[in-house]
Amino acid sequence: MEDLLRGIHVTEMMAADIPFLLDLWSREEVMRYADEFPHPRGWTRRDDVETAWADYRRRRRSMGAHYAQLVLRMGNRQPVGESFRFPLDNRFTFGRWRKPMEDRVLMGDIKLLPEHWGRGLGTAFLGLVLEDAFARTRADLFVVPPHKRNAAAVRVYEKVGFARARPPTVHQGHYVMELPRTRFRELRGG
Repeated sequence: MEDLLRGIHVTEMMAADIPFLLDLWSREEVMRYADEFPHPRGWTRRDDVETAWADYRRRRRSMGAHYAQLVLRMGNRQPVGESFRFPLDNRFTFGRWRKPMEDRVLMGDIKLLPEHWGRGLGTAFLGLVLEDAFARTRADLFVVPPHKRNAAAVRVYEKVGFARARPPTVHQGHYVMELPRTRFRELRGG
C-alpha cells in the first residue's frame, strides 16, 4: 500500500489534461451519483480543448486561488482522477443548508477512474486536495455533496474528517458534509 501511495500528487489542470477530464466525466460508472456533467464549473460536453481551456483560465483569473480544477496523478504523472474547489457566495443554499455568512467556504468533490477504487487512493488524494486548499486559500470551511447512495464516497470523506452538516440535509439525494479548517489542522497534527 505504501508503494501505491508514494509519489501521488495533485496538480492544477493544464490544457493537456482536458481530454482526460472529458473522458472521465463521460464514464457512466464515474458519474453514476453525479446529477450532471460538471456544468456548475463551466464545462459542457460540446467544449473543444481550446474553448474549455480559455473558459477555465478566465474563471481562474476572476476567482483567484479559491477556484481550481485539479488533476490527481500517480507517481508516473499519469492522471487517475480529478477534484476541484470553488468559492460559495453568501447567497448559496443547498436544500436547507445555507452558507455561513461569516465564513469563507469552498465546495468540491473527488472522482477517480474505477480501476483505482477501493485501494485507499481516494482518501490519500483527498487529504492532498484539502491540504492544498487550506494552504492556498483563506477558506474557513470545505463542503462536499456526496450522494446518499454512494457509501464509498461518504466513507472517504469521513476518513479525512468531514461530518454531516447540522441540521442534517439531503438535497436531491445528496448530503452536505463539512470540514472546518480548524478540524482539518487538528487531525493533521498542526
